[in-house]
Amino acid sequence: MVRAVRTSRASNARIGYSDSTYFKGEREMSFRLSRLAMGLLVVAAVVLMSGRSWAVFYPLGPSKDEWGLKYDVEVIAADGDKLNILFTLADEGRLKPIYSATVVALSNPNSDGGRTYLVKAPIDLKSTKDGKLTGQAQIRKEFADRATIQILTLTFDGRRQTSGAKLYDIPLQKFLNKATVAASPQAPPSIASPPALKVTK
Repeated sequence: MVRAVRTSRASNARIGYSDSTYFKGEREMSFRLSRLAMGLLVVAAVVLMSGRSWAVFYPLGPSKDEWGLKYDVEVIAADGDKLNILFTLADEGRLKPIYSATVVALSNPNSDGGRTYLVKAPIDLKSTKDGKLTGQAQIRKEFADRATIQILTLTFDGRRQTSGAKLYDIPLQKFLNKATVAASPQAPPSIASPPALKVTK
């Protein structure tokens, strides 16, 4: 005679037995993890796409009124072989709001047409009491002839740019007085102020 043997669910679990309830819980957990992973992938894709879009820059061409920008540039000889570039923005014009201003100088094109930065000096613009934005950066004199003040904006004519940022370059060369910036001031600042050239646009 064969006797039927009954086993409990606990013993089934101990010997590796799996019932439908166990698999159902496992599937639900797997589904939750899949949804979480998918969410993280979507977030990562959005971040990568947005980062890539802001890596695309569209230079603005010539403009009679410089796209409505109104600014002052002051070039001051500093100690050694340095120049201080003082930039004051009175009106952001059609580029309002300005995202950043940077003094940059690029190398000559290489064999494949690519260039590298010789200078990349951000101008930390601060608001003044009269509503202007002002800041300064320092560069070496040897790069002054090829340097530009690069204005970056994510908004043009009040419209947010979705495909990339717009750039406007202000050549530093037109503000240079070579006789003025040729030598650094030798006297301490308390005795004599460094020579300066101020140009208002």
